[in-house]
Amino acid sequence: MEDVLEPLGRFILRILKWIVVEVIIELVLKSTGHMVLKLLTFGKYPRAGRDEGRTFAVGFVSLIVIFVCLVLIA
Repeated sequence: MEDVLEPLGRFILRILKWIVVEVIIELVLKSTGHMVLKLLTFGKYPRAGRDEGRTFAVGFVSLIVIFVCLVLIA
């Protein structure tokens, strides 16, 4: 019985892990990148649907900068 349920349990946990990672990327990285780009460009960028990659990259870099600043302070 365990031979049947173990792969099913792993599959369900992988789906939950994927959902959690996607939520973190969507909410944290993209929203941070969106806010930083809006602030730095005075509202000109990101354009809707055209700057998805830049938004993600700026969010990632912003979080790295924040973590480095926190480490330097502590």
